[in-house]
Amino acid sequence: MLKKTSGLLRRAVQAMIGVGAMTAALGVSHAQSPADKYPDRPIRIIVTFPPGGSVDAIARAVGQKMQENWGQPVLIESRPGASTLIGSTALAKSPPDGYTLIISVSNHTTNPAMRATMPYDTLKDFQPISMLALAPIVVVANPKFAANNVKDLIALSKAGNVKLDFGSAGTGSMTHLTAEMLKRQENLNMTHILYKGGTPALMDVIAGHIPMTFATLGQVLPQLQAGQVKALGISSATRYPSMPDIPTFKEQGIDLVTTEWFGLMAPAGTPMPIVAKLNAEMKKIMASPGLGDRLTAIQLVTSTPEELDAHIRSELTRWAPVIKDLGIKAD
Repeated sequence: MLKKTSGLLRRAVQAMIGVGAMTAALGVSHAQSPADKYPDRPIRIIVTFPPGGSVDAIARAVGQKMQENWGQPVLIESRPGASTLIGSTALAKSPPDGYTLIISVSNHTTNPAMRATMPYDTLKDFQPISMLALAPIVVVANPKFAANNVKDLIALSKAGNVKLDFGSAGTGSMTHLTAEMLKRQENLNMTHILYKGGTPALMDVIAGHIPMTFATLGQVLPQLQAGQVKALGISSATRYPSMPDIPTFKEQGIDLVTTEWFGLMAPAGTPMPIVAKLNAEMKKIMASPGLGDRLTAIQLVTSTPEELDAHIRSELTRWAPVIKDLGIKAD
């Protein structure tokens, strides 16, 4: 009887030791979760356009809040060029640890339709985190330009005695697509002048080197308010609250509504606990009092990672046939 009891006791002790070891292992696993200590060093946000544009403004506003909330430096790195391919390629090749992020825009979903080959997979090499903002497209011109609205612009084009060059944020950007769709719908004689971003194009409009450019409202709002440029029309469905004096395309008899989107992304393979932590942080930041005052011409929004992924897939499907029909190719 003693031998039998001793064997049962030994097995019970072993079972208890096993349970304790498993519990300890789970505790260690939890303690080593990537999100537990994230972030414990500087974070880098890649901006695929030159400083001064809407993407740069959003990145700096978000980065400042992240830095305040998390106590870690957030560095904004400008990597413009090649219709966002330079910056996006850098992000796709970065370690998937949450310390390198990017703010992607419509070019992310239009580039594949304009190029025979891509340096990365638009869907497989990126991890969506959250939508950040939406913005309408506005046509702005030098104050001395003869047209004061889009209807005047159409009349100038039909008269044929004015050279109608225009700038944008780059080939395949929503600013460029909006211009090309307007050009196609109204049979306008306009020539696209390629720039590495919307800011250089805007500076050339102010200097009088080109008559007009298509840009996000957030990018040109200070120049509009200062009278350095004038607005001919805006692509929103209704007049935009921050600039209610700008007539929409639809008001001017043109059936054209477009919107630029801005989304935060990480490299594919970023641990989901870190993705969830970043998503929660974006929701907190976008609800911060006063943030909207800094970005008055941009509609701040948030989403789940899954919703941003669905939007990207939808935009790929939407714009591919449009780009093919317009004959737009990467320069």
